[in-house]
Amino acid sequence: MEKRNRHKIQTRLSVLGVVVVLCFFVLGANLWRLQIAGAEYYAEMAEGNVLKNVSTSPVRGEIVDAGGTVLARSEPVFAVTLDWTDLRDLNKNREEVVSRLAGYIEPYWPYANQSVELITEDILVMIQNQQRQNYQSAVILENIPSELRAVLAEHSNELPGVNVTALPERVYPQGTRLGQVLGYVREISEEEMTQFNADGDFEYRPGDFVGKMGVEKSYDAWLRGERGLERVSIDGQGRPIDKETLIEAKPGYTVQLTVDLELQKTLEDALDKVVSEIQKKNPKAQVGAAVVLDVKTGGMLAMASRPYMDPNELIGNISEETAERYFNSEEAASFNRALTGLYAPGSTFKMLVGMAGLETGVVTEDTYFNDVLYSLGGAGIMAQGVPEWGGNNFGRVNIYSALAHSSNIYFQIVGRRVVEKEPEFIRKLCLEFGLGVTSGVDLPGEAEGIAPSPSWKNEYFKPYYDRQYEANVKSIEEKYALLLQETEGDQAKRDVEYQRADDLRRAQQLYESQIDFNVNWRPADSFYNAIGQSYNSYTILQLANYVAAIVNGGYHYRPHVVDRVLDPFSGETVWTFEPEVLNQVSVSPRVLAIVKEGMAGVTRAGGTAGSLFADTPQFSGGGKTGTAQQGSKDTAFGKTYNGMFVAFAPYDDPQIAFASVIEFGDSGGGTSGLVAKEVFKQYFGW
Repeated sequence: MEKRNRHKIQTRLSVLGVVVVLCFFVLGANLWRLQIAGAEYYAEMAEGNVLKNVSTSPVRGEIVDAGGTVLARSEPVFAVTLDWTDLRDLNKNREEVVSRLAGYIEPYWPYANQSVELITEDILVMIQNQQRQNYQSAVILENIPSELRAVLAEHSNELPGVNVTALPERVYPQGTRLGQVLGYVREISEEEMTQFNADGDFEYRPGDFVGKMGVEKSYDAWLRGERGLERVSIDGQGRPIDKETLIEAKPGYTVQLTVDLELQKTLEDALDKVVSEIQKKNPKAQVGAAVVLDVKTGGMLAMASRPYMDPNELIGNISEETAERYFNSEEAASFNRALTGLYAPGSTFKMLVGMAGLETGVVTEDTYFNDVLYSLGGAGIMAQGVPEWGGNNFGRVNIYSALAHSSNIYFQIVGRRVVEKEPEFIRKLCLEFGLGVTSGVDLPGEAEGIAPSPSWKNEYFKPYYDRQYEANVKSIEEKYALLLQETEGDQAKRDVEYQRADDLRRAQQLYESQIDFNVNWRPADSFYNAIGQSYNSYTILQLANYVAAIVNGGYHYRPHVVDRVLDPFSGETVWTFEPEVLNQVSVSPRVLAIVKEGMAGVTRAGGTAGSLFADTPQFSGGGKTGTAQQGSKDTAFGKTYNGMFVAFAPYDDPQIAFASVIEFGDSGGGTSGLVAKEVFKQYFGW
């Protein structure tokens, strides 16, 4: 029995020994194959494999209004993506996988009538380009419907590497509300990438999305977030074979605006309503703009530009019709007329001329003029002036009644007297109040405008006539130099010289006449300038800020639309826009008070906007109407007018300033004034 057991044990040990020997033999053979027979092959493979650090995109931060309502955010949308890493074991069949995918997505492909074969080629190019750029998954088709998601899920086994991925897409939940102020995002262009990378310390790369206008552009550095980092293993043929997350991407910060969404809605709806009414009489009326500012900080409470812009329509592929409507048409909706549009201010400029007159001492608050054309001067002077609007005669007017009635005669007299005493004073005040100069508002695209004066006119126009005169003289000299060469005889040459001198004299006379009429400041320039016409051109934002400086004690603030920047996780403030006084105007408090009272007279009984607030007894502010001629006298636009209106409220402790234009609106009080009324009612809860 014991002998039999010993035999069994020996047999088992022998078998085990054979197995161990076989295992060592197999291991040895594999070692020989790897280290000796395949050494050259695997050395080449190892040399070809590299590790590459690849950045990952962050989620863009939100934009919210003053109360926290979301105005812009990034939302996940489903997209078909293809990850080359998952296809690394299918090198021979990757075209087959892509071809199957093309067949499934063909009904949803954005380019109609494209064959499956062509779609396959397009996808392969996408994969190749994406692999070369950053070795991330290639996005094949965005914003796919649920039907396609179901099809791809059903056939997932035959589509290795194909995924339905949630990608962030910029969404503007309020639609057209505040569209031009918010702006939009699109993929960075080559020109932008070159410029941004030269200007800043952040490296933009192909495929990055950046703000193209508005807050999205000016606060891109806060909104864009911070890239993450992945380490990707790449084989010798440039294909990714593995990846590891090293640093998670950080989302962008939340940007909070000073804008109140409810006030913005009121402003836009009121503009729509007024323009619709004007269109019944004048179909050309399509365009308007308005701004509401906090007079104590420069914070922008609302800004509207009609036609409105829906940033959602500028995400992804843009149709030709959309591009025409937003960028190429005469009423292009992407053009922010409140910020970039330049308008003659019309009679809303008269407060500044009044302040200039009082400050220079050419008039006092007790100075009266007869409101008739001959008060301007003799016949030659009267011919250059502008009659009283509507054929009115307001009798004897001073600064208060002149503002209330918007007297053309009064302000023409004052404007001419100021220029004769201090030629540059009106322009000086314009710049102090922010007219004709950029304010530095935190939005891109602000226009500068023109605050004219005698020196400005000379600098602007004289070089043109100088060049024209020099060209005429050169032409005359060349003409007669050739004639003298061809002329024989002393008398004949003297005749040619006489003709040359005569032509030069005529050229000189023409030049002097052009300088006198088109370059030198004439009484007509003073008259038209004083009533807000001529070369005056300002933005609606500038007009609102000018009114704010009149009623806040003379402080010219830098306007701003962003209040603060918040941490997206904690909600804590990481940066705040501190109100910035750009300058304090040189106008005395007494003169500011006189003009403020004159503006109050405009909105009281008898003023040009006296009926506007007749049914709103709570209103206690002031305003100024303006009917601004679109073109020069005796031109096609000489009899068409924009409706201008500026205002503030309340009187005793002003809080907000308003400015608006409605193109082809004619009377400011009956058009833009109605918009102001709705804004004040909403803001103050009347």
